[in-house]
Order: sequence, then C-alpha cells, then structure tokens
Amino acid sequence: MSSATPPSGAQFAMSARILSSTLMGALVFIGVALVFVLPTDETPPLWVPLAQVAAGVAVHVVLETIGYRVQPLDPGQSDDDAAAAGRLRWQSAMILRFALSEFVALASIAAAFVLHTGGFLVYAVGALVSLVLMFVHVWPWARPVGRTADALEANGKASHLRQTFGLPS
Repeated sequence: MSSATPPSGAQFAMSARILSSTLMGALVFIGVALVFVLPTDETPPLWVPLAQVAAGVAVHVVLETIGYRVQPLDPGQSDDDAAAAGRLRWQSAMILRFALSEFVALASIAAAFVLHTGGFLVYAVGALVSLVLMFVHVWPWARPVGRTADALEANGKASHLRQTFGLPS
C-alpha cells in the first residue's frame, strides 16, 4: 500500500482558493434559490439589517479572537514536515473561520421565513455581511495568511505559508 503524497505548495494554494470560492459562492446559489420562494417586493424593518450588521461585527470580534489560533510549529521539525503541518493547520483554521462567518447568512435564512416582512432582502443583507466576513477572514489573501503564518511561526520555525500562497515573506 502506498500512502498518498501531500499536495505541493502551488497545488495546495489552488485548492484553498477553489474551496474558499466554492464556500463563498454557495451563499450566492442559496440566494438564487430563495428568490423563488421569498417575496422580493418587501422591505424589512430597519432593526433587521442593523441587527445583521451588529451580528457581523460580533462575529468579526470572535474571529479576531479565536479564528487564528493555531498550534505553533515545532522547531525540531524538518522544513517539509513543518510546511505540511502548517498547510494542514491553515486549512483547519480556515474552515473554522468559514463556519463562523456563515452564521449571519444562515440565521438570515431563518429570519426571512419567520419575519412577517422583509422577504428576500432579509437574506440578501445577511449574505452580504457573511460574504464580507468571508473575504476578510477566509479568502487566502495577505491578511489571513499572514496572521496564521505568524501564529505558526511563534516558536521560530518557518512555516513557508506565505510563499505557498505566493505572498512576500
């Protein structure tokens, strides 16, 4: 039996981008489906979008607090093992950040069906808040990659995570 070889840095980066865009795109597809079942000519009460934005701010604070906590790499690891462990920890943390970011959109689906007014716009605002959170915390750009790399490298072992995503060191 041969074990599967881990993906190279470039393959991993492409895979992470595909996963991120798929997760973000799912909210758009959910919105397309909801257009057919929710009224589109209603406006929600002002407190609804304010509550959604407030929930987004709260989720952002939670993400800033726990979303980038990863176990630092062991300084005794080989460079290849450290890079592989760093990629695995990045992906696990990314999925956690996605799940938390998605909360506002999922809660908005329920609210769109429970509230007497607002219809599709209730979901649309919630999805927009979640998409902003996902762009800031899930999409693999300099900020989330850098924050994760800094946490991985807290014990002095290079993670090479920035290089994996083609970002400057």
